[in-house]
Parts: sequence; structure tokens; C-alpha cells
Amino acid sequence: MSPAPRRITASAAAIALFALCPGAAPASPLRVTWMRGAAPAGTPARYDKVGVLKIGPSSARNVLVLEPGTSAGSTYFMPLARWIVSKVPGWQVWSVERRENLLEDQSVFDLAKAGKASPQAVFDYYLGWLSNRRISRHVRLIPDATLQFAKQWGMRVAVEDLKHVIAAARRLGGKVVLGGHSLGGSVVTAYATWNFNGRAGAAQLAGLVYDDAGSGPPESVQQ
Repeated sequence: MSPAPRRITASAAAIALFALCPGAAPASPLRVTWMRGAAPAGTPARYDKVGVLKIGPSSARNVLVLEPGTSAGSTYFMPLARWIVSKVPGWQVWSVERRENLLEDQSVFDLAKAGKASPQAVFDYYLGWLSNRRISRHVRLIPDATLQFAKQWGMRVAVEDLKHVIAAARRLGGKVVLGGHSLGGSVVTAYATWNFNGRAGAAQLAGLVYDDAGSGPPESVQQ
């Protein structure tokens, strides 16, 4: 039986290429913490979640929440996050894993992290098959017809998912700063200017950070 259809992302492709680099070190065990997200009509409940990869001491009350760019996942910020927490005591970094990452097929990555798949197997499964048609076992693209509900996953859902992350960070009792890279910068701007029952999202934050980010045109953040 063929694997279930999944999607390929730029982050998956980059990791597959990295896996073939000589001397590449095994990835450290990582775990995404999932929490309840927005609930747009028509979306299966299993996708109404948003995740965070938490880096830094769990005792730290201050949180820098980082929103990744197009096609990126939470691990994109790992090097930066580890550097930040090594330099700034009392802070954690929460890197966001968006709901669309739940559509990814990470099965062979998981095998590789457990030492059960070689770098070549990872490359072949995610990228090698594109040029080598003899590879029959590989990631499958998701038919568009099965994901019509995802058409609703626009800026409003991204902001509402992020609201749950910010709320969880605020419950620690410290400062919460929100940052984003590339497209993530547009999400940050949208969140900061969003009308939450008469208050802008920025009122919940101690600051904003833009990492080579686009703020987006004004019409992208209007309600």
C-alpha cells in the first residue's frame, strides 16, 4: 500500500539535502508541544492545533515567540533560539509550528532520527524520486480536492492560532515578545494590529521583532 498523500515543503527539502552532507551530526531529540488553535468551519478537528518548539529553561518566565516564514517549520529558528537563550538569562524562545505542518509526511525523518533510515534513504524519499523514477516508495503529494477546507487558513486563522500561543506564554507571568521572519513578519504585523474585542494585539506584548521580515500591505491586516 502506498504511503498516505502528504505535501513537500521547502524546509523538508532543505533537511533532506543537509542529511547528505558529509559529517552531518545526528539531530538532537526535539518535541513540538501542541495546543488548541482556531476552529474554522469545515476543518477537521485534528488540524485545529498550533504547536511550539520550546528552547531554553522551562523556569524562564519571559518568552520570545517566533513565527517562521513561508514553508518553514519550528526548527528553522533552532540555531538562533539556542544562541539567544545562551546570551539572555530568564528567557525562553517558542518557535511556532503552524497547523499546515500537520500535513507534512515526516515518517522517514522520524526513522532517521531513530537511527533506522540512512541519509540516502531520506534524500530518496523526499527529493531523489523527482529525478530517479526507479524510486517507487516516496512522499506523495496531497490532492487539492481533499483539502478544500484549507482555503480558509488565511491571515485570520493564523492570527487566531497565534493568539492561543501568546495566551499560553503570558500565563508564565513574564514578558512576551513576538517576532517573525519573512512572511512571519506579516503575521506579526497582523497580530499586533488585530482588533481583539476592542484592544490591539500589541497590548498583550512587550515588544515586536522583525528578522528580515515583510510587514505586508495595509489591506492584508484589515478586518
